[in-house]
Amino acid sequence: MRYEVRVADHALGVEIDTGGRALVDGEAVAAQLDEIVRGRQWQVVLEGRTHEITLLTREPMRLLVDGREVDASAVDERALAASRGTRQHASGRHELRAPMPGLLRAVHVKEGDIVERDAPLCTLEAMKMENELRAPVRARVVRLDARVGMKVEGGAVLAVLSEVE
Repeated sequence: MRYEVRVADHALGVEIDTGGRALVDGEAVAAQLDEIVRGRQWQVVLEGRTHEITLLTREPMRLLVDGREVDASAVDERALAASRGTRQHASGRHELRAPMPGLLRAVHVKEGDIVERDAPLCTLEAMKMENELRAPVRARVVRLDARVGMKVEGGAVLAVLSEVE
């Protein structure tokens, strides 16, 4: 899995393969990741040095890294694929499509809602990972085909949005 990561003022490309090996900006790094509190706290060993990371807030992302609070962001290849999975028509109409097969864990909007750019629309679980699908622009939800607990195929239309000023 590839990630575009920013921690404080440092931007990095991080790639982690299925064997747990990590590449940071194309260079191999000895790494071990242990989740201490699910989705909130991790112990990371990089090149033999242990670091404790705690998620303070998600939007905007704030981390506590070894006791120091920092701004951060991480975008994985699935999120990038999801944003590419939104098709725009000349009329300002956007179709939000499932980037891969999965199970809809949450739907954060209803028909008629006006959402801001990057607002979460729904959460898709695929391959034991939760992927938050976000609005590509400020828009009104004109059609919603997504329901919690629904299994979807890759490419399925989940919502139709119409741009608003």
